[in-house]
Amino acid sequence: MHLVRTAVCAVLLWSSQAAAECANPEQFQAAQLRQFHYQLQVAALNCRGDDPSLPGKWQDYIRRHAALLADNARTLKAYFKSDSALDRHNTVVTNHESVAVHETPGYCEMRAPMFDKVLTLTRHQMSDYAVEQVPSPDNVRACGEAKKVKKAN
Repeated sequence: MHLVRTAVCAVLLWSSQAAAECANPEQFQAAQLRQFHYQLQVAALNCRGDDPSLPGKWQDYIRRHAALLADNARTLKAYFKSDSALDRHNTVVTNHESVAVHETPGYCEMRAPMFDKVLTLTRHQMSDYAVEQVPSPDNVRACGEAKKVKKAN
């Protein structure tokens, strides 16, 4: 597990250096939403044994917020400058969340209610909810913030 955490931290450092530019408010909010999106995805995959309804709720969430997620991907692609850089960022965020599944007590119990919530939200409410859930997205800093580098434990 320590090796996985070290590898994830190394990739986080590399990814943060690749996206050294600061994010404007729209880009920062897009990073918050995308990270929340991947939290839901990882929970749907990893917590289905505890709650078999999660994969179906995940699909309902994708259908309900498809336009928002498409706009979100375009905004992040502009920030990261390429599909490959965005893909690397998304992989890092997803891997980080996959580690959290095993290191966070009550992970599934904490994430499961979020599915019911997101299925009731409008586009604007969804963005606001994601901001509440992810106040500081991984490897994206808002313009005006001091640079922060994640370090291995």
